[in-house]
Amino acid sequence: MSKSLGNVIDPRDVIAGASLQRRQFPHGIPECGTDALRMALCSHNVHGDDIRLDVGTALSYRHFCNKVWNAVKFVLAALGPGFVPQPPEETVPQHPMDRWVLSRLAQAVSEYGRRMEALEVHGAMAAVHHFWLRSFCDVYLVGGPVRL
Repeated sequence: MSKSLGNVIDPRDVIAGASLQRRQFPHGIPECGTDALRMALCSHNVHGDDIRLDVGTALSYRHFCNKVWNAVKFVLAALGPGFVPQPPEETVPQHPMDRWVLSRLAQAVSEYGRRMEALEVHGAMAAVHHFWLRSFCDVYLVGGPVRL
């Protein structure tokens, strides 16, 4: 996007959505939300002053945020209203799937930490995104019996 080319999009239009009469957006800009826009911006590997952000990236992060919301609602519903978490030091996972997902979480946290120390925000975002989608949701929640 470039001001001189006249194809700059107001971030507020990405957040709230807009009906634009532009060639690039014949159906307007879909509402993506603030969190999705932030995540889309953080997911880019920036090597200069410019970020080449397209609305499709923000929209895909809107879907990711929706998946996070739905997974959290599912887990909370499975735990029930009387759930009281144990202190982490007293928690010993017995089921192999529980141990597996915790090992994947530990790997993601380690990768996240390495990437943030190296100021590679896009890599840290990728570690979180990959764990949540590919390990937690796709395998742990869907693939195994719910033992929560």
